[in-house]
Amino acid sequence: MKIEDILKAECILGNIEAPSKEAALKIMAEKLYSLGYVKESYIQAIQDREANYPSGLPMEDLKIAIPHTDADHVNQSVICFARLPEDVEFSVMGDPDQKIPVRLISMFALKEKKKIGDLLETLITTYQDNNVLKALLNAEDDTAIYNILYDNVGKNLKAS
Repeated sequence: MKIEDILKAECILGNIEAPSKEAALKIMAEKLYSLGYVKESYIQAIQDREANYPSGLPMEDLKIAIPHTDADHVNQSVICFARLPEDVEFSVMGDPDQKIPVRLISMFALKEKKKIGDLLETLITTYQDNNVLKALLNAEDDTAIYNILYDNVGKNLKAS
């Protein structure tokens, strides 16, 4: 898997207004659906999976969520990245009772079920670098966000 195959400029949402994680996930999933990357069923499936398997990562400083759902809702593999101006509350991956404030969301949709674990691991590795999260949060525009993701996720994809 190459970064240019899954990271698309039209899927960078550098400033979405969302009062909740549900609203943010809906905006992102609807964007992927409107572009043909996912089936309509993905919009509800991402909400259902998040409710049962939270995706918030409790990093030391900045926090990020990495939601995804099953491959059968996907037409073409893609990463959708969103930055919010205000925190929304996500439950922590592996500890649903713990809540964290999130302004960065890295949703992905993979058509190849067997590669989901690998991409999730790559994204977690990338986002463990607080400098990457700071750069994403402070990026000037969608193009800058895209370039940060391309360089950093791409580097870790090659290593995996």
